[in-house]
Amino acid sequence: MVTETPSSAKDKKNTLAALDAIEDGPKANEPLMAKLRDHLRGYQPSYDTSEIDTLEKRYTIDLNQPLQSFDVENAKAYSANDSTIPSRMLYAHVCDWGKVQRYRAIKLIKGLDYRSITQVAAAGNVRLSNNNHERYVVFYERPAGIKLSELIKRKKIPANTLFLFEHILSPLANAIQQFSDLDISHGLINPDNIYINDMAVLGPCVAEPCGFSQPFRYESVERIQAMPTAKGEGSTSQDYYALAVVLLEILHGPEYLAHMNQEAFVQSIFRNGAYNTLMQDREVPEVFYDFFRGTLTLNPQERWSGKQVLQWLGGKRFNVLAPPTPVDAVRPYDLGDEKHANTRRELAHMFSNDWERMIASLHNNQLSHWVSVSLRNKELSDIVGRLSRTAYDLSTKNETQTYEALMNIIMLLDPVGPVRIRQLAMHIDGMDSLCADLYFKKMHQELQLLAKFIESNMVNYWIELQNKFQKEKEDYETPAVINALNVRLDRLRSYIRNAGMGFGLERVLYDLNPEMACISPTLASQNVTTLAELLTKLDHLAPTLSENDDPFDRHIAAFIASKLVILKEVWLDELEGLPMLATNKTVMAIYLLGASQIKASHLRLPGLTNWLVLRTLPLMDHIHSRSLRKKYKTALMALAGVGSIPKIADLIVSADYASNDYNGYQQALIDYQNNNNFIAFYEAAENVEAESMAMGFRIAKLVAYACLLGSFYFTTVVAR
Repeated sequence: MVTETPSSAKDKKNTLAALDAIEDGPKANEPLMAKLRDHLRGYQPSYDTSEIDTLEKRYTIDLNQPLQSFDVENAKAYSANDSTIPSRMLYAHVCDWGKVQRYRAIKLIKGLDYRSITQVAAAGNVRLSNNNHERYVVFYERPAGIKLSELIKRKKIPANTLFLFEHILSPLANAIQQFSDLDISHGLINPDNIYINDMAVLGPCVAEPCGFSQPFRYESVERIQAMPTAKGEGSTSQDYYALAVVLLEILHGPEYLAHMNQEAFVQSIFRNGAYNTLMQDREVPEVFYDFFRGTLTLNPQERWSGKQVLQWLGGKRFNVLAPPTPVDAVRPYDLGDEKHANTRRELAHMFSNDWERMIASLHNNQLSHWVSVSLRNKELSDIVGRLSRTAYDLSTKNETQTYEALMNIIMLLDPVGPVRIRQLAMHIDGMDSLCADLYFKKMHQELQLLAKFIESNMVNYWIELQNKFQKEKEDYETPAVINALNVRLDRLRSYIRNAGMGFGLERVLYDLNPEMACISPTLASQNVTTLAELLTKLDHLAPTLSENDDPFDRHIAAFIASKLVILKEVWLDELEGLPMLATNKTVMAIYLLGASQIKASHLRLPGLTNWLVLRTLPLMDHIHSRSLRKKYKTALMALAGVGSIPKIADLIVSADYASNDYNGYQQALIDYQNNNNFIAFYEAAENVEAESMAMGFRIAKLVAYACLLGSFYFTTVVAR
């Protein structure tokens, strides 16, 4: 029940007067809605104390000083300062709305003070003065020195090995180890993101998904094959790989690989190996042999990690043999058009680029025969043969199952490469950022493929394959991030099939990216990442949005459902008697926003509650009882300025008015039908005559019984 305050009692009195003054119906809402509009027009939130261009009342962006040399694809860079340490040189990345950042990495390295790592000073939402929009901003220490790429172009790097060891390799390798200790990787090690002063310093890497803008020449082949937003966290062995390529560029100059495009580069690696492709028979100082041979391997299982690199930097010599040219098969697999593959991984890559050719190749067990005869792997041949028959048989019947079978064949041929299904290529730990990117770019076909991948539980097959492939490594364990992701995917499978508000692909997006900002068009000028922020931003926006707009859409519903961990579609059983209200989006918004306010607590939202009442008031016309309708409109107006959505939800959703109105309405219908039947009966003359005769007989019988009773009384009582 709603407790009345003196002010709400006065409002109630005024509301009743307004309702009494106008004939009941839609017109009765006009003075009430005008009052709500007037309140919204003059509403100013008291809690909006955010500073412009400033974070934590300390870090300030200077939007008049862009620093284009620090820009990345998803964020623009600007000069910044620290008010507590004016001499401190900072810059800031203003991240694009709707894009994901490496939130976990930001938390782990924020404040990390290591001289060869660009320090993340702070990160959070900042309101910008140039457009009054709120964006996620990351503040960094500004690296001193010059970009390594500039020094390489000018040929200003000393050629002696001692300088390379002490000023570049050692500080950067130890910086990579710092990332490894935090169980993250850097992912953006290249000459444009390394700064040289006295010592080499790694530039930032957190304003975009791991490796998103890393040039392909510095990536291992399994990461090159993945989509830029789907490379995943990987491991720091990929960073040591990139460091080796950087060293080669220092030794040979930037032009020695410039002639190769990405596809030619990938094919060369599969044909010749990463080491041979990158070395190109060029001479390097003998002291670097172990480092290049250990880091530039095609097989990630054999690639050096920090343990070997740091031992090598400490003086240990491993005498690593140069990797041979990769050849798996006795005879290459012929794909036609003068295309052939010598290894499983090369064939998987070719198949993933030409799915139609792959389906044709499955006919007559051609692939299975090659695996058995040329690869001499009977077990793999049997599995591939079974999957080939399934894929070929279903190729014109069930597209999803065909894609699944083809994906499994590619995974069997290349267990360490990305998962490939049609135009998607992703590492499992990059699925979250891929989903966000596809959704932001409205790539609906690719989103459906990703949804099918999740719904069909295909990730379990990948995990089983990894465990089998890695069995030779005694210390191998499925990465914790993969296990955690798989638990989430189990829950997401049921969400995908649910079309209700708070579910579907939008729910998948926010469950995969729990720290991502809500990308509802309503919030395009905001950067909302928590329920409290959602409520306060909607309250702030209430005066500017039309009374015909709901403070609610599928994105906001999914965002709330994800934060509240709602497992089943919300169904308002209490409103079953009024189906027009039970399925109404505004009523659903009141219910979910009310639950959000309870969890966020300590928030008063009069702007949002006035907006909700403005949207809800016309819905009360669905109540059949005039007195009940009047009662609840009065109660709604009293709650409009209170700022408590749960109270409105209690009135609209939890109260028993719907069942009372439904029961009363049903009884009225029955009474109306009975009266109609009586009227129709008596409108027929013969029915009136017959009923009159029957009534006469009944009256005569009643009189006779009365006379008999009187006679009996007289003879037995009075006569005595």
